[in-house]
Amino acid sequence: NRALGDLIRQAKANSVPVDNINRAIKKASEASTGDFAARTFEAYGAGGASMVINVLTDNDNRANADVRTAVGKNDGKMAEQGSVLFMYDRKGKLQFPGAADEEALMEAAIEADIDDYELISEEGEDGEISLILVEPSDTNNMFEVIKGLGFEKGLTMELGYVTKAPVEVSDEDFEFNMKIIDALEDYDDVDSVEHNMSN
Repeated sequence: NRALGDLIRQAKANSVPVDNINRAIKKASEASTGDFAARTFEAYGAGGASMVINVLTDNDNRANADVRTAVGKNDGKMAEQGSVLFMYDRKGKLQFPGAADEEALMEAAIEADIDDYELISEEGEDGEISLILVEPSDTNNMFEVIKGLGFEKGLTMELGYVTKAPVEVSDEDFEFNMKIIDALEDYDDVDSVEHNMSN
């Protein structure tokens, strides 16, 4: 199962112990385990901010109620399906500490049949951090490329939504929106919350 292989590589890249991975696989394969389903919710915050809420749940009703409660109690607004998502692209995100040599990365990516990627360098607390965005189907190949360039330590990989139209909001609106995001992330079913705030 390719999806399972991707998840195992992602878990290993994020330093999840092998015992935890095996325990999770065993638990998920037991007949008594409920069926988990991925769901995506969309919401609006203040100052033109939008949010994509990724949920993994075994109870749709509970997840729906929790997400709506977190957004509503913090004065956000739930959005119709598709009204926010069209402003985002689904991408593979690979992040690692250090600065990648752009030329070496490009050569290795071409050799691995990766046509399209974006390299973003940011200054972190412990030095430079590199983020590479690729098409979801190229995520594993890019993971191997980055490892081959010597950046295995601290390398993380995930699939997520990346905004096509970043919005800079006021400090007040940023705080307001972060309250919504924090409330959402308090729920176990919420896997991640992506937003379009650039600040």
